[in-house]
Amino acid sequence: MRMPASTLHRLLAATVLAVASFGAPLVAQGAPRTKVVVISLDAFAAHSLHETRLPAPTLRALMRSGGYAVSMRPINPTITWPNHTSMVTGADASRHHVLMNGLITGQRRDAPPKVDMQASKATLVAVPTVYDAAHAAGLTTAQVDWVAIMRAPSIDWQFAEHPDPDGPIARDLVADGVLSRDDLAHFGDASQAWRDRIYTRAAVDIIRKHHPDLLLVHLLALDSIEHDTGYGNDAGRNTIAFLDDRVADIVRAVREAGELPNTAFLIVSDHGQRSVHWRLRPNVLLAQAGLQASDAKQAAYSLAGDGYALVYQRHATPASLAILRKLLAGRQGIAQALTPAEAARLGWPTPAQSMQAPDLLLYAKADYTFRDGAEGAYATHGSEIGDHGYPNTDPLMQGIFIATGRGVLHAGEVPAVSVMDVAPTIAALLGIPFASPQGKPIASVLAPSAVPAPTVGH
Repeated sequence: MRMPASTLHRLLAATVLAVASFGAPLVAQGAPRTKVVVISLDAFAAHSLHETRLPAPTLRALMRSGGYAVSMRPINPTITWPNHTSMVTGADASRHHVLMNGLITGQRRDAPPKVDMQASKATLVAVPTVYDAAHAAGLTTAQVDWVAIMRAPSIDWQFAEHPDPDGPIARDLVADGVLSRDDLAHFGDASQAWRDRIYTRAAVDIIRKHHPDLLLVHLLALDSIEHDTGYGNDAGRNTIAFLDDRVADIVRAVREAGELPNTAFLIVSDHGQRSVHWRLRPNVLLAQAGLQASDAKQAAYSLAGDGYALVYQRHATPASLAILRKLLAGRQGIAQALTPAEAARLGWPTPAQSMQAPDLLLYAKADYTFRDGAEGAYATHGSEIGDHGYPNTDPLMQGIFIATGRGVLHAGEVPAVSVMDVAPTIAALLGIPFASPQGKPIASVLAPSAVPAPTVGH
């Protein structure tokens, strides 16, 4: 049930009033430490945020009370796990090595590679995170449905994408009548909107009972509906209205916990989306070339990431990769077939840096997306769907960044920022040291006292 308009208006008015003086010093003498709440609205495109009649009154109020970027540029690849990892590391994929929504396993063998979504953060992420730094500084950390964070010892409170029915937050929700243990046991069977409501209730529970200094929340309903129906339609706009209410729920929980005056909010997204009609299966071409036969000495397999595909070859040599590139480059729907050296210029790791890195990187043209499988036709036309994973220079791949609250200026619209700037901005607001490999604090939205002095060599 949607919040009554009068209630929402009071909430937004209180929020704007509370943040009206946040250009003051970050931490006055004797004042509580600044807390940070990061809410990621998966696949929320910059173009959508700038729609005049977007049904998002909460986001509009937060934008008016703080600062927001024209857009936030993702890293390559423009999918969920790599970009959420960049948000908390300040690094691109060449440093953190997350290239799919999970850990790539079985690559360069005689069978198709797979993606392990249960891999631990320690196995998956190659560089330190800002939540590691917060925990090391003695702060309380929490996450709800964040990714590439499995079994991270530096997270104090959590409600995972697939929550543990016996976890403390899950038990709280059951005790409060929010859902049943059976609901938790079959959590993945429910709609994404239902799950996002539960994720929000989990975030509210954590705020009220555990008062984290850093809370990371990830909501997926927009990404889900756009994958099903395409980008830029009313199904997506209606979902944005739904997510706007979830943001309001979290802001209200912070206010009711008495922590609104000392909390900064960052509302972000990992990528945009584009509508497509064609599906490409590079494994069909590789199989037809004999590269997936049982006796193939240099077997090659493609792993699809929607707008891109990773091609791995067993015992690859420069000569074999030249043949592989000739086989795939210029085929219907393929915009680019890049060598590791070429991909590295776009922020990808090379195989010498990480075994996750491909031997050949494919990018799809507009209106095309990659799929796995070696059966049927290479290219098939179908109904409109939405996908991402295209180069991070694509205007439709750009995400959002909104900041408001403690330590944030009334900055209004500021120039585009990078997803890698989120982690050092979090650290600046928390007042903790964090050596961001590539990102930098977004000084255009931060109160002067929140901007750390530059360090030599950064």
